[in-house]
Amino acid sequence: MNTRTLLGTLAMAGSIGAAHGETLVVNKATDDGSQHTLRWAIESNNAAGGGSRIQLDPTGKPSGEWVIRLESLLPPIKGPAVIAGKRRGRGDAPEVVIDGSRIVDTTTTASCPAENGVGAGPNVRSLQKPALAVVDSGDVDISGLEIRNFCIGIMLLRSHDNRIHHNVIHDMVGAAGVMITGDDGSAAGNATSGLSTRNLVEYNVIYDTGDGGECTRGTSDTTYQYNVFFQSSPNTVSPRSQGVECAGNGNTGIAFLYNTFTGYSDGLQLNTASDVTVIGNTITKSTYGITASGTAVVIRDNVITGNRMGIGPGGNARVTISGNRIHDNGQPILSLATSAGGTTNPASPALLGIDLGVNGITLNDPASSCPSDGAPDCDTGPNELQNFPVLSASSSWAASGPIVLNGTLQSRPNATFTIEFFANHGLNAAGLAEGERPLGSITVATDGSGSATFSFSVASGDPLGDGTGAAYFTATATGAAGSTSEFSAPLQVSK
Repeated sequence: MNTRTLLGTLAMAGSIGAAHGETLVVNKATDDGSQHTLRWAIESNNAAGGGSRIQLDPTGKPSGEWVIRLESLLPPIKGPAVIAGKRRGRGDAPEVVIDGSRIVDTTTTASCPAENGVGAGPNVRSLQKPALAVVDSGDVDISGLEIRNFCIGIMLLRSHDNRIHHNVIHDMVGAAGVMITGDDGSAAGNATSGLSTRNLVEYNVIYDTGDGGECTRGTSDTTYQYNVFFQSSPNTVSPRSQGVECAGNGNTGIAFLYNTFTGYSDGLQLNTASDVTVIGNTITKSTYGITASGTAVVIRDNVITGNRMGIGPGGNARVTISGNRIHDNGQPILSLATSAGGTTNPASPALLGIDLGVNGITLNDPASSCPSDGAPDCDTGPNELQNFPVLSASSSWAASGPIVLNGTLQSRPNATFTIEFFANHGLNAAGLAEGERPLGSITVATDGSGSATFSFSVASGDPLGDGTGAAYFTATATGAAGSTSEFSAPLQVSK
């Protein structure tokens, strides 16, 4: 993939941040600390207590990349500050490159060890060797740079109100392209509260970096939007990991809006993060599209296709799944290499569009297997192990009239549920049902025995939008607490 062309497709959504004070011009690519080098500019800004605009301007250089090869790590940036690279043209790739190949051995993840010395590369706790870092500060704007060959591209450690945008970050052999963390720096790596907050990552291209991004250990109210994350090959030095991983305790108020994730072990690994919004993203060619074990997670209006599994709530997750286009998953993509050199779950049965527990089909619960209240669903487990609807063979598709989908739901008594309906051209690669095109939803109420019947009409008579006269229909059920079921078994209906 031509990343310079790719970045050109990301429209400039706003001008580079305004200067807070003095402008420091960087027009020398050397890293000797002399005037007009990047190191000099950061040190000058920090000595002044922040407030500078650092403008990287390779004056007089012919068109093409301008490479600053660091001889040692740069000091963290004290905010407020702006670091603005130069671009070849509006929406084009950065002209300024920050390269770490003189301080990081890019042939091995051993260059990027874990904080506790156990393991290296991605999937270990590491704060090692970032190109640029903001530590215990905030209000830093970084844009217009190409960053390559470090352990971490940009690290925001216990920092707030930063904006990272319009950069190309690639070829990390350590933790992540953009790491946002509230890590307290102790041996245990505990979460902090209220320090790693209100950060914005947008309009970046991030690839071949282990994790594309991280939001960990007390990160809150942070947004990733309009970014492109991908792994170009499973054979890069830093193995495929997550598109973005939210790990550790205290992560809340995270939003993922209109990003693209391609070729990861998990497009999004949300772990125990709560109050998470996932809207308008495209996730493909990954082992798992989204895994989540937190509460108040909303996954809506995304395209999740071509993965091994679509969405997998785990633990005691409460995940609302609505309006997504989930199709053509069930692909024979094995779990991908970890930092220890092995694979995880190479024969995982998780091949569904929605998989409660990431362990294959979860059958509807009989009343005898549940708590003493006798309800047919259990209160614990991912998404409360919410039962899925059952579509009836009495459903019909009139030659010149509507499609009518009839069915039943057996669930908690005297409760209200949203039933959402979907049409599919066919089953997924593993022969299982998904939700290719949302058709709409209705609300139903169960009686005292937990039973509800329903009938849903599709007036258009063209559920797939292409004139197809036959389709596989599915449905999901979502309870009042926001827990969504797996897809129902498919019902094939023809005109």
